[in-house]
Amino acid sequence: MPLRHRVRTVLAYPPHRWVDLAIATVRAARVESALRRGGVERAARIGHVRVVMDGDAAPTASLDDAGLTPRDREKLDTAWRLLRQSPFNGTCLRRAIVGGSFLRSRDPILRIGVSKTDGVVAAHAWLEVNGVALDPDGSDRYAVLTVPTKGA
Repeated sequence: MPLRHRVRTVLAYPPHRWVDLAIATVRAARVESALRRGGVERAARIGHVRVVMDGDAAPTASLDDAGLTPRDREKLDTAWRLLRQSPFNGTCLRRAIVGGSFLRSRDPILRIGVSKTDGVVAAHAWLEVNGVALDPDGSDRYAVLTVPTKGA
């Protein structure tokens, strides 16, 4: 998308979304720094997202099914749009943590899963709110990680 189009898009936003963009920018920078310095747990703490590794995952559904308000959906959309742009590293993990920071009043959960196809291992992270997976990339293809037990 050309820069001119991006600028027009942002200028068309109402002022409260400009504030959301500024907040998302700061949070994305903090999450990136935390991931590089302290890993997933530290970044999740900064984003106010609980990392849950119990092997269970909620079904994927729409944002409406998660009981999000229109304002919650707008904040999530703003954060995810921002993370798709350069210079941000908009991987699923960053999307989940930064998006979850906007939904912290809803006690968001960060899930991490893995899959193996044709000998290639892939990892994926997503957000769960109110028992619903908010995942545009299809978390149902991944096995949710569990905490290792002693002797296993």
